[in-house]
Parts: sequence; structure tokens; C-alpha cells
Amino acid sequence: MIINIHYRLLEISLLLLFPLLTEAQNSPDFSERHIKEWEQLKYGMFIHFNMNTFAGAEYDNGKMPAESFNPANPDVDQWIRTARDAGMKYAVLTAKHTGGFCLWDSKVIWKGKEFDYDIASSGYKKDIVALFMESCRKYDVKPALYYCLWDDHNESVSTKDEYFQLTRDHIRELVTNYKGLVELWIDIPSRLTPDQRSELYSIVKTHQPECLVTCNNGFTDGSVLANFPADITNGERTLPPASGHNPIRSVSGKEYYIPMEVCQTINQNWFWMPGDVTKSVRTLYYWYSETIKRRASFLLDVPPDLSGRIPQNLVERLMELKEVIDNPGRIPPLQTLTGYKSVKASSLFENRVEYLPECAVDEDPNTRWLAQSSDSMPTLTVDLGDIRRFNTVFISEPYNPHIQVFEFQYLLGEEWKTLIKGTEVGLKFTKQFPAVESRMVRLVITKFRTGENQFNVLSFPGKAPPEEGTTIAEFQVFDTD
Repeated sequence: MIINIHYRLLEISLLLLFPLLTEAQNSPDFSERHIKEWEQLKYGMFIHFNMNTFAGAEYDNGKMPAESFNPANPDVDQWIRTARDAGMKYAVLTAKHTGGFCLWDSKVIWKGKEFDYDIASSGYKKDIVALFMESCRKYDVKPALYYCLWDDHNESVSTKDEYFQLTRDHIRELVTNYKGLVELWIDIPSRLTPDQRSELYSIVKTHQPECLVTCNNGFTDGSVLANFPADITNGERTLPPASGHNPIRSVSGKEYYIPMEVCQTINQNWFWMPGDVTKSVRTLYYWYSETIKRRASFLLDVPPDLSGRIPQNLVERLMELKEVIDNPGRIPPLQTLTGYKSVKASSLFENRVEYLPECAVDEDPNTRWLAQSSDSMPTLTVDLGDIRRFNTVFISEPYNPHIQVFEFQYLLGEEWKTLIKGTEVGLKFTKQFPAVESRMVRLVITKFRTGENQFNVLSFPGKAPPEEGTTIAEFQVFDTD
């Protein structure tokens, strides 16, 4: 108790000096000593493993009993050894996610007793954060932790002040007990006031000055720093501008050096789910190479499954990716005329970047464009970049087929001409036709059905999955002559 009072007094004194502290931690001099070292890591593993894994949902609602967290054969060493072998230099573990379950044995006093929605009350018992830190030291991978402020288990039974006290105590506990962190990743920072964010930042810097703080900026390209103070900005499944990330940010008339981190998933979802699909090496290398080229660091999510191990197919995909990173010439040339070309869509489901129209032209059947269900005529339009000759089209719907009537068209002068009119697509639709030339092609869906899809990233436990309409995994045009 005396120690806790001492820490609290130290934090309060630092808060009084916070403007000075913030400037010092983000100054170019500080960046030379710490931020620049973080920038050199470049490539890391995001490890989403928490109660969500056992709830079978991206967003656990906090209703699972603590005993439900019970991996069959956990192997934290395997996670970090895989990261090392894949060429990753750091790893970020989801210590607490949306369900409020903690992967460490928290001693924080909450509601008059020791916090008990944690690993100590689970079916597994062992402190996974401690095991993670130990494995990172063993395999020379820098450790980092993720903490989510959205908490459906604890937040809903608290006042705002009570919940912030829990957040503050948890953050203090993490940075006090688990030394050597290179990054603390704070999700949903919009839950906090600016003063509360400043207080959390001060707590981190009091106990681990070299630990950098990331406040998730969501689906942004890094050009806007939505949450401050922070040492790192980020893009969730979003790349920096093509011109590259500019780390110099002006806040209240002062300039700060703020590098960027891009996070992306190896599967469709952040957490492991049965039947989820894995992105191709081409797609993963595109994200890696574009991130690095645009002067940001790449954090790739690789989730352990119910056993507590990273599935073998994901390990193999990471090793395939490493081969390409080490020798980019291993990536075969694009086979299609539409591959990675400029594409526009008539709509985008809930404005979710997971379902951008670019996903339909990336030569990866495990990514997809998803239109709004209310879009009465979903349309994809691709600019081939120049007048090109083509005679074949390939279209693929993932999951259950929804398309009932569609048209494949090309632009002739200022008029769209229909080359193919069909009544179904399904997993694989291929059609040849007499060759034509054009710069513009489009796919128009004039009739479709809707239906639920459990793999939609906005699925929640205990609720029906969202209704989906038109979704396209591949829309590719070829010249086969």
C-alpha cells in the first residue's frame, strides 16, 4: 500500500509537469534515443488471443465465464519463435480486449475485491503476459502490449470515474510488473478525455520512459493525429499516403516527431475463427512492401487458435512471405489486366476498409469487396490505365452466392456496351468472348439476394450476423491469345 501511494504521488507530480514531459518525450532528441530505435524494428507480429478466441467473435461482449478461457495446448514460445523465424522484430499481445478479460493475474482492487476476470480465474491459470515477456527475451523479439478501453464486462457496471480508475490501475500494473516494453498499444482512446489520455501517458512514462505509446487512430492514413499525447500514430488496415508518411506533426503550435505503424491481418478477422480464410502471399507482400516503402512499420496480426498455438497453415504462410521479403523476385508477375488497377465501387459496406473495392482486383480469392445491402445496383468499375485488348473475364463470389443477374461491360467511346449477361456467378465464373479493346470495364449487378454471413467482421456473439448483399472476391479480365 505504501508503494502504491508513492507511485501515485510521483504520477501526480509528473502530471503537474505534463506539458514539459510531453514535449521532452516527443522531441527530436528523444526520438533519436527511443523512437528511432523503434522505427528500425519495421516488422512485427500482432497477436490477437483472448476470450474473443473462445467466444468465436471479433468483439467479445464480456459475458463468457472466466473459466471459458482454457486453451488446450498453449505454446507461447511457438508464437514468438515463429515471429523470429518470419523476420519479425517485435510482438504486440492483446493483454485485454473488448470483453474485459485480462491475460495477466491482476491484483488491482475492483468493486471491493481483487480483480477476478482474468487469467487467474480462467481454466488455464498461468500468466500469459508473463510467459509472453519471457519468450520475447528468449528469442530476442521486442515485447509490446495491447490494452482496450472498450470493456463490455466492467465498463457497463461502473460510473465513468470508476472505470477510468480501473483503466489507470491496470495500465500502472502492466508497466510496473512487465519491464522492457517497447510499445503500449491503447485501443478506443476516444473513450477518454484529453486529460485522461494525458494521465495514462504520464503513468507509462513514469515507469517505463522508453515504452512508446500508440493511441489507435483507426482507419486513417497517418496524416491526422486524432489522439494525443502519443509517440506513434497508426493506420488500421490503412496505408500511408503514396508520397510516404510525414512524421513531423504540429500540435498546439509545437512540432513532434510521430512515426507510423500499419496493422493488417493475415486472415479476414483479427481473432482466430474456424473456417476463416488466409490472405495470399501476394496480398501480404503488397501490404508489407507498400508500408515500408511509405516509411511506416508493418504490424501483421497472426492469431493463435483454440489450442493456444498458431495454426500450421499460418506458420507456413509467414515463411512463404519471408521468402518473398528476402527475394521479391519470387512473386510471379500479375496475370490479369485488372490486377491492382484503379477501381471504384458504387458503395462500400458500412465504410469498412476490410471490404474495399481494391480487394476484388488483387488476385487474392481470400479478400473481397462488399457492397451495401441497400445498394440497388452494385457496380465495380476498373480503369485499366490504357487501351487494352481482352477476351476473357473471371468473376468469383466468396461464401454463399448472392448474384442473380449481372452484366459485364466495356466502354466504347462514351457508351457502355454489354459483353456478357448472366444469371449466376458462384465461386468460379469464367467466360471467353471475341476480343475487344477498351480502357474501362465494369461489373453491374442488377439483381441479387441478401443473407447472413458469420464471417462478417461486424458479427457479435449472441446476435445474428449482418445481412450481406453483393460481395466479390475476384473480378479479373485477361487476354488469353
